[in-house]
Order: sequence, then structure tokens, then C-alpha cells
Amino acid sequence: MASETLLETVRPAANSQVPEPRSGHRCAADDGNMYVFGGYSPHNENYLYRELWRFNIATKTWHCVNTTGPFPNEVASSCLVYDKGNLIVFGGSGVPFGESNSKKLHVCSLRRHQWFDLTKTYSDREESDGEGVSPIAGYGQSMVLSRDKELYVFGGTTGLEFNSYLYRYSFSNHTWEYVKSHNPPVPRYRHESVSDGERFYVIGGGMSNRDPAIFFQLEKIQSFNFGSKQWEEHVCYPSRTHGFPKRRRCHGCVIFNSVVYICGGYDGSNIFDDIWSLDLATFQWKKHHKVLPYPVYFHSAAVTPSGCMYVFGGVKTINSNEATRSNDVFRLCIAWQPLVERCWEVVTSCLQGKRNFHTDLKNLGVPHHFLERLK
Repeated sequence: MASETLLETVRPAANSQVPEPRSGHRCAADDGNMYVFGGYSPHNENYLYRELWRFNIATKTWHCVNTTGPFPNEVASSCLVYDKGNLIVFGGSGVPFGESNSKKLHVCSLRRHQWFDLTKTYSDREESDGEGVSPIAGYGQSMVLSRDKELYVFGGTTGLEFNSYLYRYSFSNHTWEYVKSHNPPVPRYRHESVSDGERFYVIGGGMSNRDPAIFFQLEKIQSFNFGSKQWEEHVCYPSRTHGFPKRRRCHGCVIFNSVVYICGGYDGSNIFDDIWSLDLATFQWKKHHKVLPYPVYFHSAAVTPSGCMYVFGGVKTINSNEATRSNDVFRLCIAWQPLVERCWEVVTSCLQGKRNFHTDLKNLGVPHHFLERLK
């Protein structure tokens, strides 16, 4: 069950750096940090933010991570997946959008602060059906990692055309494969995909040349079954009092304990501040009483292993060229926190801002695996 008790704006520590407001970035989280990759703002001198930020949850401090290796160039509306201390990044766009697209695959080791470019194994291969085929260069795709560590990339746009192509990347063979299947979802971009281990589900999305009143509704969703390698359709059930969530793209989306949570987003006319959940066991939609502090889209969300959803950045007005981007951090506990997590939060809050923060925690006998979160 989700907790309805805590939705807060997390204020950085007084001595902390703070990333500039942005949109089109991507977020991930582990048990100690939220990571923010890339992003865009028309008011940045170079438009793009070729940088990686880390927000430490315990100290509430931001750090711009100095990395080595080939940092990705196209960092707007990329795909990002976190896996055991690594950030996996695919695709994205530069500026002008659609004229500088990527089909590169990068991995960043968070322990070594080093980027690796895996593109050399496939960048020169011809794009045609069959094995060894690399995805189309583009942005706004979605990406998930299966249990057997295969990477799936779905949909996206080149800036001119939208697609519903599905590609699979094998880390063991370092090869791409175009996955043929029947009845894929309608072409789209800035949708979200989440996996429960058995399949991945496509949530929302849109494109400019199809009537959104007909397509992309959330009364039904589609999933790709990893075992059968086929698409499946799932009929959803509305909230008794609020019906279905409105169609949207550029929303935040996470999965925790087989429940999908979406927040914010945009339907072409309206920006949303609402929060909904979809139980994948029953396909029942639920609208939560809590809402984001303001409507936002082109933001990003991530969830910790203990069930706290963090939301960062985004655009706050319809005209995305105005100076209305955000660098706020919101936190919603979507699961009741274990007692040990609540104790850790109380202790770190009491020591917040003190010069000997780390030493005081050690002197209190805090277990080593909690101290590791501060690194």
C-alpha cells in the first residue's frame, strides 16, 4: 500500500551546490542517492547540460560528478537505466532537436566515475531487419533491462517521424537485434516503460500527427512479454470516483512492488500535477489525494529500493521556451518505510548541517552499509 502521509519539497542543505533548472533530463536512484543526467534549457548558453549530478539523500547535498571517459553528447530526452552501480544511457538529441540525434550506448560506472562507449561494436552496421541491427538514432524512447540483462529500447522519434520499433541489446554478445512482433503499440515518444520482470509495460506517450483524443488513452495499456516475445493488451479499470487518468506524455513514472506510479505530464493543452497508481495485479487505477506542488512536464522521477519516489526538474508552463524550468526536488513515500530507514532519516536530519556530520555518525555506531550511502 502507498503512504498518503508524506509529499514534500526537499530543500538542499545551505552549503550545497544546486543544478540549474532544466527539462528533458533523466533520473535514477539507489538507496543513498538520486542521479540526474543531462537536460536542456533555452536559457543555458549551450542549451544542453552535459553533466551528471548526484543528490545525496542523507546529507541533502548536490554534487556535480567529475567523470572521465567519453561523456554522451546528445543529452536531451535520452533513455537511462540504473543497474548495480552503473548508469546505462542510450540515444538522445542535441540542439536543434531532431538534427543531432544519437544511437550511441554508454555506461557510466558510478564507483569509478568513468564513462564507456559501447557503440564501436555496432555503429557501422547497416540498419535493416535482422540480427546485429542498431536502433534508429533518435530521442524520447523508453528503455528497460530484463532479468537476463538484455536491454530493450522501444519507440521514439527522429524529430520528423515517430516509430514503434523494438530493439534488444545483448551485453554478453554486444549486439543489437530488431525484435519483430505482432500488434505493437501505436508509434509514440516521451512515453515511459517499466518492467515487473516478466514483461515491460508502455505507459502513455504521444506524437504530433495523430489525434490524442483517439490514441494514447490509459483505459488500456500494452506490454511486451519477455518469454513469448509478443505484445499483449491489458484492459484497465477506472477509479470509482475519478475515472481514468488523462492521456499524457512527458510524465514521471516509476514501478515499485508491481505497482506503477505516474505524476505530472502534458496532453498538448494541459499540464498536470496529479499522481496516479496502477496495480499490475488487478490493473486498477487509483488517484492519490496528494498532488505535486505545481503542474510540471518534461521532468523525471526515480524510486529508491525502500519505496521513496523522487521527482526533479521539468517545465512549469505551456510555452516551453519561457524561463519556467524547475530545479526542485519532491519526495513521495509510496511505501511505508522500514523502521531502520526511518531511524536513519531521523538521525541524519538531527545532524544536518553540522561540520562533523560523518564523524558523528561513525561515533554513534551507525552500520557501515549506511555510511556507504554518504560516498
